[in-house]
Amino acid sequence: MTPAGGPGSVWPGFFYARARLRLTSLPGDGIFPADMQTLTRLSPAKINLTLRVTGRRPDGFHDLESLVACVSLADRVTIALGEQTGWTVTCSDPAIPCDECNLAVRAAVRFAERVGGPVGGHIDIQKRIPAGSGLGGGSSNAATVLAMLNDLLGSRLPEAELVALGAEIGSDVALFFRGPLCVMRGRGELVEPVEACLAAELLLFLPGIHSATPAVYAAWDRRGEQAVRPEVGFVVAGLAQPERLADLLFNDLEEPAVAISRELADFASELRAACPLPVWMSGSGSAFFCLEAEGSPVITVAENKLRQVMPDLRVERVRVWEPPPADQPEVSTSPR
Repeated sequence: MTPAGGPGSVWPGFFYARARLRLTSLPGDGIFPADMQTLTRLSPAKINLTLRVTGRRPDGFHDLESLVACVSLADRVTIALGEQTGWTVTCSDPAIPCDECNLAVRAAVRFAERVGGPVGGHIDIQKRIPAGSGLGGGSSNAATVLAMLNDLLGSRLPEAELVALGAEIGSDVALFFRGPLCVMRGRGELVEPVEACLAAELLLFLPGIHSATPAVYAAWDRRGEQAVRPEVGFVVAGLAQPERLADLLFNDLEEPAVAISRELADFASELRAACPLPVWMSGSGSAFFCLEAEGSPVITVAENKLRQVMPDLRVERVRVWEPPPADQPEVSTSPR
């Protein structure tokens, strides 16, 4: 997607000075002092099962409609609250910025501004979702940070406010509060949960190619007449029968993405020649995926073949995201 750029009382008399924010990358191994209050939570990727671009908006963003699934490929985010009023950041991927360009940092800053309190500490992100892949890793990290800070500070904001705050931070952030299946509209800020089940296993194909989202949308702008696509409600009705989805899933951004990247075009062609199942691109690329009904041997055949034919390709076998049950919480806490 095009990047964007329970209630409680707040601490009185506090002015959050942006100038005091410390945004530095610290060396370290993710281990925090024992006297710090910490939370760790998994931050899932998303895939766009359908993605229809309906036009360019006056604000430069694009209106879209997308059926989205959160999946079990996930980063691990840890927050340790500190005494300072700013944030330090570490990340396992050296290519990821550890300053305000990181959406997780923006989320922490905006949360502190919204609640009006002296919130600060350290964020550590252990990455498994590659950047520039169309899987929403940065947006997911931002949503996870908002939810974690809300939990750490006693649910100061209701979920509706977290969703609105996420929409201000980035176009894909809000959807991670409405998954695991949802329909996203507008520039990504309008999100409707889907009460359906995708009874499928998925293979994610991660070529390590960085797809530049603004360039992909610019290429879409240069295109002419758009293809006729199935209505999203029709696709939702087919989720329980994955064998029906081959003729229903689509991505309006794939054609412009491969048109501007010979590397991505060559990869997509090689992947389709090798994979016995239909494949689709997620978001603005570069990740692709295929799916098959749960328990079907075909998904194993596809996985084994791809690992043999394209041994350097990163292949991840995933399912639709299922947060741990209430009696097995996904977060871990260490009291201050």
